[in-house]
Amino acid sequence: MIIDSHIHFTPPELCDRLAQFSEQEPYWGLLLNPPQGKSIQGWASPERMIADMDRAGVDKVVIVGEYFYQHESCVQRNDQAIELVRRYPDRVIALSTIQPQAGQAARDEFQRCLDNGLLGLGELNPYAQGHGLTDPDFLSLVEMCVANNVPLNLHVSEEIGGYYLGKSTTPLRHYYDLACRFPELKLILAHWGGGLLFYEMMPRVRKQLRNVYYDTAASPLLYTTKRIFNSALAAVDHRKILFGTDYPLLIYPGKMTEPDFQPLMDAIRKLDLDPAVYADIMGHNAAKVFDPSIAPNAVTIATPVASSEIDGFMPVQLLAETYPETQQVLADYGIPWQDQIVPNWEPLVQAAVSKGLGPNGQQELLDKLKERVEKTE
Repeated sequence: MIIDSHIHFTPPELCDRLAQFSEQEPYWGLLLNPPQGKSIQGWASPERMIADMDRAGVDKVVIVGEYFYQHESCVQRNDQAIELVRRYPDRVIALSTIQPQAGQAARDEFQRCLDNGLLGLGELNPYAQGHGLTDPDFLSLVEMCVANNVPLNLHVSEEIGGYYLGKSTTPLRHYYDLACRFPELKLILAHWGGGLLFYEMMPRVRKQLRNVYYDTAASPLLYTTKRIFNSALAAVDHRKILFGTDYPLLIYPGKMTEPDFQPLMDAIRKLDLDPAVYADIMGHNAAKVFDPSIAPNAVTIATPVASSEIDGFMPVQLLAETYPETQQVLADYGIPWQDQIVPNWEPLVQAAVSKGLGPNGQQELLDKLKERVEKTE
């Protein structure tokens, strides 16, 4: 069985209203319609998707959501996903698109999705959706995933290297901390986990990330297939790797002009993996992850508990959050306690769309910045 664990639903009619869509959903609009360069986004109707699956021998796909900023966009997209699952129950699995900042409305929407056959949450992107991995509204959704034994898929980017559209700034350690906080959570870190999987060569980290999975979505845009697979298989158990293409994205821009599952499948097939390893990566692993009847093998991780006795080994962030009155003292000594870092590759346009500014808002921001500079010249 072959299961593509990471595809998106981008019907052709969406292409016809990109300008309007980009105002409503600036971040995703930037990915679909970049102001510079050529878009590598492909478009596929449901019928085209199924035909491409049949041609490539893909048995099932997992439609992951777009990390939308507006709650209303999430609801509309979830309606589409529910309809696709009902239309193709033997071919399509779908996850819920949720904006955590919507609070109770987000939780109600996630429950509606679960009640209507969607089997998890994601792909979420904390950077693009304006929340952190410790925000209470986000954590309440994580708790719902745990309670229902369904997976959470998070977009992850590598921290170093240059900028490309969609590269997010959330540090890898935040995903690691989330996995440690919820060891029983089925956590899927997209795009090879931004390289987090390589830290699993450390025995303690491997134990802490026991229920973390990594998908291969959009892999050729970042890595050569042979090198990343050889390295990943040396770092993690192959049962934690999920085949994903990011269909209908044109992940081989130099030779793809239309959506196609086949190119990445061919590249993996040429690796001549052990048949059992190949079968697990290409489908068996996903079948287990998306089956709610199979409970994860949880590892109990001790969570730091605040002590009334402060000592030199208490984490600074824990100290400041547990005892807010200490924050001023830390500030007086120039000791930072908030983990917010802006990488040197983040461009203004992506910082703007991650705050929900559409093309008009981006231009207004540019005008204000230029005006401020001109006043000081």
